[in-house]
Amino acid sequence: MAKSTTGKISGFTKALIGINKELTEEEVRLLKDICIMSELLGEDELQSVTTAMSLFRALHVSQENTVILEELLLNIERADLISKYLIATTTDKLPPVATKQLESRSTDISCIDMKDEVSSGLGLREPGGTESSRYPADITVVGKSTPFRASPTREDRPTASDASPDFTPDEEKHELRDYQKELAQPALEGNNTIICAPTGCGKTITAAEICKHHHDNHHDSKKFKALFIVNIRHLTSQQRKAFETHFDMRDLGALKEMETLDAVLQIKKVVMITAQILVNALERNDVELSFFDMLIFDECHHTTLNHPYNTIMRNYLLKKKEGSSRLPFILGLSASLGVGEDGDAAKHIVTLCANMNVNCVSHVRENLQDLEDHVRTPEDDKICIVNPRPSNDKFRNIIVDIMNDLEAMHVGDSRHEKGTQEYENWIIQRRMDAEKLHDRQETVIAGYLLSFNNALVLYDNTRAIDAIGLLDGYFNEKRSIAKEHIAPEADLREDYEVNHESKLRDIAKKETTNDCPMLKKLTELLQMIFKRKHESKGIILCRTRQIVQSITDFLKQEEALKRYNIRPDYLVGQGKAENTMNETDQAKVLKRFKDEKINILVATDIAQEGLDMPACNVVIRYNFVSNEIGTVQSRGRARASGKCYLIVERGSRNEKHEYGNREKVIRMNEALVQVDHKSNEEFKEEVRIRQNELIKEYEDELSKKKETQMLDRASDVEVLCKECSQFFCYASDLRENGSNITCVLPVFKEKIREIKQGKQVYRTTDTIGYIKCAKYNCGQQLGILITYKGITDVKGYGLKAQSLKFHNPKKVLNSTWTLKKWKKRTFKIELWEP
Repeated sequence: MAKSTTGKISGFTKALIGINKELTEEEVRLLKDICIMSELLGEDELQSVTTAMSLFRALHVSQENTVILEELLLNIERADLISKYLIATTTDKLPPVATKQLESRSTDISCIDMKDEVSSGLGLREPGGTESSRYPADITVVGKSTPFRASPTREDRPTASDASPDFTPDEEKHELRDYQKELAQPALEGNNTIICAPTGCGKTITAAEICKHHHDNHHDSKKFKALFIVNIRHLTSQQRKAFETHFDMRDLGALKEMETLDAVLQIKKVVMITAQILVNALERNDVELSFFDMLIFDECHHTTLNHPYNTIMRNYLLKKKEGSSRLPFILGLSASLGVGEDGDAAKHIVTLCANMNVNCVSHVRENLQDLEDHVRTPEDDKICIVNPRPSNDKFRNIIVDIMNDLEAMHVGDSRHEKGTQEYENWIIQRRMDAEKLHDRQETVIAGYLLSFNNALVLYDNTRAIDAIGLLDGYFNEKRSIAKEHIAPEADLREDYEVNHESKLRDIAKKETTNDCPMLKKLTELLQMIFKRKHESKGIILCRTRQIVQSITDFLKQEEALKRYNIRPDYLVGQGKAENTMNETDQAKVLKRFKDEKINILVATDIAQEGLDMPACNVVIRYNFVSNEIGTVQSRGRARASGKCYLIVERGSRNEKHEYGNREKVIRMNEALVQVDHKSNEEFKEEVRIRQNELIKEYEDELSKKKETQMLDRASDVEVLCKECSQFFCYASDLRENGSNITCVLPVFKEKIREIKQGKQVYRTTDTIGYIKCAKYNCGQQLGILITYKGITDVKGYGLKAQSLKFHNPKKVLNSTWTLKKWKKRTFKIELWEP
């Protein structure tokens, strides 16, 4: 018989039970939030946590390790629970320093009043009723490292395997290499600077050194606030890791989905953030640029046109013209600055500097040998030109004939070759025109033509079976128009299923890898690479998510590659469309790639710029050519004495574009030399003149926007379904809450169908499904079904602007129009607090 394990409850367990009873639900919720912000626990780990006791178990709190628990209780101003339950049983178990600090703080909490510090020193707006107001004024969130430690030890610092791509073992010692010191020097002297240096050379670590220098020289380092601004959300966590070499981990933050910017700024000195979050915060007047001491722009070459980076800097320049006495220091990082739209590289550099309020472009001039010794460039960078599929290709000709017939009957002949980007642009425009004219027939047929064009693009790059799969997805999905109600659609589907589908599938069954020149070349390259080096590791860059998925499937199935133990997986960006990946899934794939469970990563351009990638010995761009910056950055991914290849079709647009890019790279490097030959005063004057021109353009643009933004009275504008023209409401019935636009008209719910699905939890809303037009012959998806969080949750909607159209009967010209984004609207939408 098994022995009974029942015994007396320990004094420590009784203490935990007592604490559990005394903490309120709100305090438990606050503790969970602090654990997320401090990265003690992840959101997934906290999903099952409902009580303080379950939180203690998740944190593995024991009598031998109570320091984290005590810090958490101090953070929510419950030091009384420490003195009541823990001191008597745990003081003798704590290290001397912890014991002394605990005793002093348990009776008289003397934390810095961060709320007052931020609001007085940085001008932060009072949070009011926002979630941030739930945090005590003196909150000092515990970090992952042991509490009370002033700075991370060597063991806490990121290693070469888990830090950013710019991190290397030498930098664990905080010692910059000679070329990095050269790159940092202008910024250390107080000059707004763009650092232009190759991928893998340590730009992020150099930025951390500069940021720490400005922090240490601040008149009050406790009030120092800096933002590291990235273009891709996934970059926030990896850049924070790089900064752990210079800052206490508890001073660093990366904004998460459940957090507000103003709340994080109250407890962190350096926050990693995406550009759009800052743009939104500036538009809502949650923060002002004068709040910050330093802005660091990763991949700063994006600071052009209407990119969020440039939106931020336009705000900066306008503040500068107004005479603002306090504006943040600017640091930009980039591997390549580009040559601009007109190809004038020297002029582009001046414009970029003007946009960023920078007078210095720092690149390695004196320590070139040191740079060369530490940053390897690919041994080979080859363009592999293959012949396109033959002109008499049966599969292609069947689809082209279908498209020709549809054009002749419904939309008119296209002058563009089918299966090209030009054709895609043309048919999308035809569909948009048809939507404006309420021509449902042409709208539907244009959608099918676009699908056939996408299938041709996929077929040219991959296999026939992949193209058929794409068409199957389009034909089998729940169409927004029921086929029995649109005669041309019914005829199209019947013709395809009866006369063409079986022929296409027969061709696909007989197809071999050699029938696709692109796949044949890819197979040959991989065979050569893995034959020479069995432990090879590489990235294959593709233009679309569909191609990424198809190439991944091909690599798993291709018999000729199975002997080489190729282990592929894919990586694509985030979004609401199909075949996207969320941040968690991206992180999992990247970890598997680092751990060598994957040795070939097939990816869209998300892998080309910024993301933390382990050193690879091969990068293959699979018929993927972006711009001259992409050409440079893709080379930087092959950092282990590797090779770069581009596979393109002979005579294609991509082939010509790549040769043009390589010529632009040469001009870009020459332009940097031209800048070097100018005196500081001469270059500053050029930037000043260009900056004044840009500010004038921005002011004119703002003035014009104000004149045209609210041309329509909301009560006059009808909101209609873009597909079937059903009237939903007037624009005056719309309300704005955060990033969501909803309709508050009670009868609106009778005009839609709600489809419930798995809940997605966000900071102020939960997505619980989506909505469609309820008209019997429609079904257009209109947006998401959500609950707005508050004292009581309120159900509402997140309407998609692109699923609607707008009509003002009082206008003679352009009385009906569509929107791609709500921000482009011509009428006012009132704010709404549910």
